[in-house]
Amino acid sequence: FATKLHEGELIVYIDEEPYRGKKVKLSYNRRQFYDRILTPMRSMGLIDYDLYKKTYRLSENFNKLMIRIGLMWIKEVRKQPLGFSVKAEQEVSY
Repeated sequence: FATKLHEGELIVYIDEEPYRGKKVKLSYNRRQFYDRILTPMRSMGLIDYDLYKKTYRLSENFNKLMIRIGLMWIKEVRKQPLGFSVKAEQEVSY
């Protein structure tokens, strides 16, 4: 995604009238991409930068948190449904 965006090869279709269905190539220059996308992701701890390989990758902490959230969802899905009984309330007339 990032490479296609930087090289201007990312093509999107517009859904708004009067340009509905028109193809548009999106591009960012490298500075915009770093300032607006990578820097906030680094500050939030979502990605790490490897100084030796000069590459970005998902951080281990973010990966562990995503796995933990997934396990919590699986645990909730496997729980037995609660037994609810609905009692009809008597109408109160004033």
